[in-house]
Amino acid sequence: MDDMIANRVAWDNKTAWIAIMEEFFTEDMIYDTNYNPIEDELNNSTGIETWFYQEHIPFNLAFDNVTFNQLIFASEEETATTTTYGKGRWKGDIGTIPGMEQFGAEVTMRIYDFYIMDGDKIFYNWMLLDFVELMYYSGYRVLPEAPLREGWIQAPAAMDGIPAPISRLVDPMDGPTAKILVEEALLHDFVYGTEPSPLWTEEMKWYGPFGIGYASNKMEYENFYLKQLREAFSDRQVEINVLTCEGAYCGVNGFIHGIHTGTWLGEEATNLPIKIRFGFHYRVDVRNKVIPEGYALFDIPGAFIQVGVNLFDRFTPEYAVQN
Repeated sequence: MDDMIANRVAWDNKTAWIAIMEEFFTEDMIYDTNYNPIEDELNNSTGIETWFYQEHIPFNLAFDNVTFNQLIFASEEETATTTTYGKGRWKGDIGTIPGMEQFGAEVTMRIYDFYIMDGDKIFYNWMLLDFVELMYYSGYRVLPEAPLREGWIQAPAAMDGIPAPISRLVDPMDGPTAKILVEEALLHDFVYGTEPSPLWTEEMKWYGPFGIGYASNKMEYENFYLKQLREAFSDRQVEINVLTCEGAYCGVNGFIHGIHTGTWLGEEATNLPIKIRFGFHYRVDVRNKVIPEGYALFDIPGAFIQVGVNLFDRFTPEYAVQN
């Protein structure tokens, strides 16, 4: 399925494309993706034909022959996940992001997918693009520049294949152990902890979204990401949609719920409830029961719109990227 999409097989032939996707998706599949102010573009759709018009066509009209680079592809019987980055060139707008202004320019995008299966077909697909990154590549810095390096991501630092893991070499006993560790780290970091989970190694690597950046160790992870999130949102709870692990590689997606009681990414407290869509991936050192690497994406525009901040209104000279 991924190869068909990446290679743009019959991408603009609705009848042929739907017939191909019917091999992989249920008829009533749900495609759940980025918030976008245009209601019938991206957002949430049901059915393959609606997905064709609402996400597939807009994406292919916005970007020219994107090369997708999967870093992690982990699956179980009923769930699966990937984290990926793509590189291509702008050829049009996506949503209200003005890609046409950068026609022909190189663009990088981070992506995640999470899947729930119904038998041997996909029933639910959560997909997220790093829209803040795409806004930057369209020429607009809609959030303050992060103190950490932005737009940087690498494959897991282990010889487990690309994408990792190599399924036929996975120890089936590793997955359940990794899942316990990841859930513990997740809840510690976002619900009850006052510092990063002790499961993270001191020299951990964490690849955050555009606007937050890449943390090269635990101190940076705390100072430039986790501490700021704790101080910005009170009464935090985590809602998990999918938590899946294959060997030492795990992915979890869902929502962080809280009250916006402090400044986050330059936006002052509104005291309004918020739920932040997230997708995290982890490489777990199962033998030593620690986590050396993590990956994260958020639907930041979709979070901010809930508290009255519309990042899609910032395609103005005030926010133009200064070369």
